[in-house]
Amino acid sequence: MKLINKKNFISIVCIFFTLITCGKLLLERLSNFTDKYYTDNIFTILGFSVLITLILSVHYYLQRFPFLLVFAAQYVVTVGIVFLAIWIHGMFSINAPTAYWDMFYSITIPFFGGAIVYYICFFYQIKKANKILEKLQ
Repeated sequence: MKLINKKNFISIVCIFFTLITCGKLLLERLSNFTDKYYTDNIFTILGFSVLITLILSVHYYLQRFPFLLVFAAQYVVTVGIVFLAIWIHGMFSINAPTAYWDMFYSITIPFFGGAIVYYICFFYQIKKANKILEKLQ
């Protein structure tokens, strides 16, 4: 995976969306679960994919801050936006009693999965660039 920028943003969103959707479908198949809100959930997954990719792409602008602080802030912002969306949704309809916990799990797993892959690739590219710089010197 490359660094997220304007040129590859849509392709990375598509990759996240595909992986999360395939994971959802696989879990449903393994548990013999039929999702009656299938269409709504697919669009929610697309929204999560765009949100997570957008928040991870901000890392480029926050490189002067410690990595763990940036990672924690990205996670808190992501969960905060999702909880705000649940709260707004609750103003127009009735949320399930476990809506916040369900969405917490639904956003945490894809966020950490995507972030781990992104940051492993990111630090691998930095290591590779440092080796090239050492050879040039």
